[in-house]
Amino acid sequence: MKRLEALSISLAALIIALFFFAVVYARNNAIPSSTGSNIHDAKAFLFPVPLIVGVNFNEKPILLNQSTRMSIYNFVKINPGTHFRDLCNYLDLPVGVVQYHLGLLTRAGLLSVRRDGRYRRYFENKRFTEAEMKVISVLRHETAGKIIAILVEKQAVFHKDLATQLKISSQALTWQINHLKETGLVESLAEGMRVKYFLNEESRAAVRRCLEFIS
Repeated sequence: MKRLEALSISLAALIIALFFFAVVYARNNAIPSSTGSNIHDAKAFLFPVPLIVGVNFNEKPILLNQSTRMSIYNFVKINPGTHFRDLCNYLDLPVGVVQYHLGLLTRAGLLSVRRDGRYRRYFENKRFTEAEMKVISVLRHETAGKIIAILVEKQAVFHKDLATQLKISSQALTWQINHLKETGLVESLAEGMRVKYFLNEESRAAVRRCLEFIS
């Protein structure tokens, strides 16, 4: 029994020593290299320690003390609904680097991801409702975003007039409208031989709010 107690005390002392060593190591090595695949991250080193000793780290300051990761986080914060290629192109970063840092930020709960067809769109976590993320995702599509903006401004627009304003064919507009109807944002009403489009009344307020985030 005494040997077991001694072993337990020794193990606890070792765990505590590892914990303090990890904290010192993280402070001295907080800014990893953002180039190449050998990226050393303080969070990756610290991860096993809180699981063992039950310490709840605040991961946000730990994760955001790295310049490339901070740039990605701030870009998403300023440009909600941005997708992966936007991040690579605007920040001029390699694909692998962006994938690595996005993975850390999403696993830590700092960013959330929403699937939008072939796109994965990123948002600051807990900042937007699911309905708002859906609206922002739609607005990020160039033609769909223009349609929504016109309907906000003019309340309702006839098919022919809308196609003319957008400088697209009638068939192309029909395809866009059908997609927007599936999202529940746009409705249509036939008046004789003509069809007009307008925003769903329940979505109008959310659309107006979300337009502020689209530059």
